[in-house]
Amino acid sequence: MMQSNMEVCNQCLRLENRLPAASEHYVRLIVQHDQMIRDGRAGAIILDSAIKYARSRRNAAARFLMAHRGTHEDSSRAKTRTAGQF
Repeated sequence: MMQSNMEVCNQCLRLENRLPAASEHYVRLIVQHDQMIRDGRAGAIILDSAIKYARSRRNAAARFLMAHRGTHEDSSRAKTRTAGQF
């Protein structure tokens, strides 16, 4: 969740929602892949590239969220410094 000292913006909310959705999708693919392997279905290998792509999307969502939060932290520091200069 958002830290109390950060501004809330639409981008924050969108990115915060994207990360859990991407993680859930990644986990669903892994579970489906494992089930296919346990069942002995040969098509499980087809999910390998989808799993890699889903992992990449999840990692990107996390990076975007952290980078965006960093912009709030940077602007908070700038405001604090500016306020201290007066």
